[in-house]
Amino acid sequence: MRLSYALQNNKNQGLTVEFARVSLFAIVLIVSVISTMTQGSFVNWSVQAPFYLVLTLALGLHIVWISEWDQLLQHPRALFVGFVLDSVFISLLIYYFGLNQSLFLFLHLVNILLAGIACRGVGALTLALFTSISFTVAALFSPEMKALNFFFLLALNNIAFFSVAGLAGYLSEQLQSVGKELKKTGLSLQSAQELNQFIMENIPSGMLSFTSAGQVLTANNSALEILGKEAPAEINWYRLFPETERAGDNFRGDLKYVESGDQSSKILGVTLSKVYSPDLQEPLSIALIDDLTKVRQLEFAARQNEKLAAVGGLAAGIAHEIRNPLAGISGSIEMLTQTVTNDDDRKLMKIVLREIDRLNNLITEFLDYARPEKPPTDVVDMAFLLNEVLDAIKSDTKVRADVEQVREIGTDLRILGHKDKLKQVFLNIVLNSYQAMQDSAKVQMTVKAVANEKSIVISVKDTGCGMSEATRKKMFEPFHTTKPKGTGLGLAVTHKILEGHGAQIFVESEQGVGTEFVLTFPKAN
Repeated sequence: MRLSYALQNNKNQGLTVEFARVSLFAIVLIVSVISTMTQGSFVNWSVQAPFYLVLTLALGLHIVWISEWDQLLQHPRALFVGFVLDSVFISLLIYYFGLNQSLFLFLHLVNILLAGIACRGVGALTLALFTSISFTVAALFSPEMKALNFFFLLALNNIAFFSVAGLAGYLSEQLQSVGKELKKTGLSLQSAQELNQFIMENIPSGMLSFTSAGQVLTANNSALEILGKEAPAEINWYRLFPETERAGDNFRGDLKYVESGDQSSKILGVTLSKVYSPDLQEPLSIALIDDLTKVRQLEFAARQNEKLAAVGGLAAGIAHEIRNPLAGISGSIEMLTQTVTNDDDRKLMKIVLREIDRLNNLITEFLDYARPEKPPTDVVDMAFLLNEVLDAIKSDTKVRADVEQVREIGTDLRILGHKDKLKQVFLNIVLNSYQAMQDSAKVQMTVKAVANEKSIVISVKDTGCGMSEATRKKMFEPFHTTKPKGTGLGLAVTHKILEGHGAQIFVESEQGVGTEFVLTFPKAN
């Protein structure tokens, strides 16, 4: 049945309509009681008694309906009968007071209007028909005098009933249509918000929004994971990245981030933009962050490999060309020493031979550097190797003896490699760290080694003098050295050995703070 369709689908709307009907009868009862009390002894109880009886029945019936509202919602015909009974009660009031009592005519119109809201157009028109019949019967049989204007007023009110019914039905249909559109729009908005939230929480990039004071309002899971935080409330953007505060509305670039409680740093790709927030009535900054540490390490390693490959090829060719003349010079000097009798000449020839030997050794290192590495096949326990290197350097009398060694070396650190060459690598790196701390006030070297699922990560960090950005970029190039007597081949050979072991090397350094070498080896199966 289409009647009471709105009430069945919207309980709160139905209760609102019901309370409106009760309120109308209650107002009539209160006004009538006040009027009766002011009239005093002039009250005609033969007329007033039926009037109060009708009002009492109407109010009592509505109170019963409200108490049983949930059950009545399952019976739409009973709900509509309530409107019909109200129409009958109002017609009885008109019967006792006459057609000229416009207040009760108004109650009829309100009753039809409420029926239109509750039962749509069909309900309003049906009730208008019942109202017209009951109203006409009550008016015709009332004791009021029937003059010509009486029938005119009767017809006019009947027209009003159907007009209000039509208007109520139209408004009800429009309200229903608007309600459906609003509900549909609300669902679409909710779906869009849920989709937006789902996308934000599942994108690999970190996304944050923060105020002009830097306080972060929202942050997705990726952002919290990258920054190592538990909740957005813990983050103040400008405290983490003060350099962005001076960048203006937009910023795009790499930023260094050191997580609190952890000495290791990350390189973050950051993009900032600003939007206006109507809720906060102020601009909000939106930050997209990506952890580019691995990407920048790979880019650095690729540039180094390209550069060193070109230098290595050139060095091998030059070394071969130089070694042959040196052999001839060395042989000639040896023969001359047998014919020379002057001690000064003999001493000079020995110096020449010593320098030729030094050049030969240098060329040998060059050739070792340029020679392709053989694939490693032996299993090497890096924990044992690292401890061996650290113990050896600690007993070296040529370096500072007060350097504090912090060892955080795990277990199951086996890789495929050449033990002697790997020992040479770490001796070179650790020795460089010791030498960098020669003039430092705080001397501490931290060696960490952990095993991941597929790799072994080893970190060597010192508190030495550090390197400039220009030095860091050239540190693995042959003949580049900052030491007065260095050949510049130590780290070049180190890089070559690491490359042959399939390792990745990344160096982070800051002048006056220290240097950190991070090496990643493939784990042995």
